[in-house]
Amino acid sequence: MKLLNTKNIIASLLTVLALCSSGCKKFTEKPYDNRIDLQFTEHYQQILVDAYPARQEMFTDILTDDYEYHANLAQASMTSYFLPIYLYKDEYPDNGFTNPDVAYREFYAKIYRTNIAIHGVGSSTRGSEEFKAAVMGEALVLRAYCHFMLVNLFGKHYNEATAATDLGVPIVLEVNEDNVKKYPRSTVKEVYTQIEKDATEGIALMEKGAAFAPKNPYHFSVISANAFMSRLKLYKGDWLGAIKHSDAVIAQKGRIVRDLATDLTVITANGIQTFTVKYMDPTTHPSILMNYYSATNLSFLAPTGFTRSGFYVSDFLTTLLPTTDLRNKLTYPVGTVIDKRVMIAKYETQPNNPNSNFRASYFSMEEVLLNRAEAVLRSNGTIDEALKDLEVLLKSRYSPYTALNPASFTNETLLTTVLLERRKEFIGEGLRWFDVKRLGIKVEHLLGRGEAPAATLMPNDLRTALQIPLKERQGNPGIQLNPR
Repeated sequence: MKLLNTKNIIASLLTVLALCSSGCKKFTEKPYDNRIDLQFTEHYQQILVDAYPARQEMFTDILTDDYEYHANLAQASMTSYFLPIYLYKDEYPDNGFTNPDVAYREFYAKIYRTNIAIHGVGSSTRGSEEFKAAVMGEALVLRAYCHFMLVNLFGKHYNEATAATDLGVPIVLEVNEDNVKKYPRSTVKEVYTQIEKDATEGIALMEKGAAFAPKNPYHFSVISANAFMSRLKLYKGDWLGAIKHSDAVIAQKGRIVRDLATDLTVITANGIQTFTVKYMDPTTHPSILMNYYSATNLSFLAPTGFTRSGFYVSDFLTTLLPTTDLRNKLTYPVGTVIDKRVMIAKYETQPNNPNSNFRASYFSMEEVLLNRAEAVLRSNGTIDEALKDLEVLLKSRYSPYTALNPASFTNETLLTTVLLERRKEFIGEGLRWFDVKRLGIKVEHLLGRGEAPAATLMPNDLRTALQIPLKERQGNPGIQLNPR
């Protein structure tokens, strides 16, 4: 009886194990968390929806001459996060808002997603070759953009004479499947070469798959990819290349910019919060590429977009905005009569308004025109050619407007005007830091009006290449640090 029972038990166990084996096999064939099983082209297209980075580089505005610190209008808890960055320190407290570490992780996280699409879409089992080309093209341009932002944050500005030895950032072209993988830094020149390769191939593929390529302003299209290349070529000092890609955008969009006078009527009629929602509405503006954010995702605006971090538009910059300049009305005062400071009213200013969904632009027609005007002048083009771009913007920014007299300018003096308009046009949009780097602008940061500078950034200062974040150093031991 004991032997019989033992045999029965063994038989039962074998039966159970067989059933478990069959059941486990079926179970393990299914994604454990209901994630998409990547098979079809549309699956890889869907991955790219989440591959667009938040504008985490916008914290750099507090590194520029556009913003100043005002202690009386700051909360100590917020100040501790951002004041070290304002003073050009390599170390800063960790926080859940934004800083160089958050930006570093954000852009590489998006590169990871683009690599999944790049390496998988070609072998997807459903979708025409044109559809696959469009998805591959978008992914390549996105990967190029993320590497571009990283190298311009954590590397020196591109200089043809030194780019082959200047430290860039790691180039990541594969989907990492290792638990720990060390990534060495490439040179600035190597990173730019890869960026241009990805972007050029990406544009060609989107043109090949034109019927499937994105047309809306929330995804890279052929137009917005050319706008990206316009900026890249300008930063690289390839003036003819900047003109070429700007012309490609203009050929599709025309020379048109936002009608600021019409925009400003919303502030009068509905207030600032409604205005910030409509400021970059693609249904009423000549938008090129943007992202859409909810009130719960405003972290990258924490240094300059909230009324509690202590960073406000500099006194000097406000003097550059006379009442005849409509951009003057994009500022609004905060604080008391004594502590009065100015904020920029392009985005929602607090994170606790459930209705404050808004858009932030990656690329705009205004930038394309200013890129082209600058490139024309730097390549010894004609003043009339540069004015063709510049005056489109000025007519929509000044009231009353008086046309510029070409005879009153040299290439050099008109270039000064173009750069001034560039600074005013993009206040609070995260572009000034890269101009500080590439133009070699000296910046002095004060801790209060009338005080001596607490930190000074000299032209071509080593600190313009932000230090590799601590978390990256811990996770990627041995990575080279930027010299100081």
